[in-house]
Amino acid sequence: MKSNINIATVGDAEGILNALNQNLIKIKEVDKISQKQKEKLEEEGFLRKEVDIDYYRKLIKEPNVEIYITKNDKGKIIGFMSIHRKKYDIIKVRDVIGNLSFENNKTKDLLLNEKTEFAYLDQISILPEYKRKGIGTTIFQESLKKINTPVVAFIVEEPIFNKASVYWHEHNGFEFSAINDGEYKGKDFKFQIFIHWNEKV
Repeated sequence: MKSNINIATVGDAEGILNALNQNLIKIKEVDKISQKQKEKLEEEGFLRKEVDIDYYRKLIKEPNVEIYITKNDKGKIIGFMSIHRKKYDIIKVRDVIGNLSFENNKTKDLLLNEKTEFAYLDQISILPEYKRKGIGTTIFQESLKKINTPVVAFIVEEPIFNKASVYWHEHNGFEFSAINDGEYKGKDFKFQIFIHWNEKV
């Protein structure tokens, strides 16, 4: 499927939030869903971030943070991806890193050495009816044209393992690199950390 990819403007915030909410499971609902629902989420993917429209309105205005969007023929946003390259965002990522288990020293240096820069793939969300059509991959490849550092992504392992996200990241050249314990909205999490080393740089 061919997609036109653009950088989001403030007017796109509502469409971005809609694309997020189509795939969102709220943290407070995690313990309430059935085993069958959990298995479905594991295989189809989900997002954990709970934000409002003002979050995206502000993020769109931030320098060195890009939100890439793609729309269908009717102008509806069918997918987006946000990449953070701003220094304080990278510091924020390092601040939430808890008990780490590394695959190698190269990963340890990237994540913990404050002199080492990386981009952070914060979110990618495609409307359910447009999934598995290569849209997310196309958006990511477009973003790589502007990135001259490795790209880091966190994938939830517990309380629900986001297997679909693992498959997507591996398909797009990310490598499993570390495990991290953390917390989100009072809930304990375990994250797998994947890195795209972006060897073209």
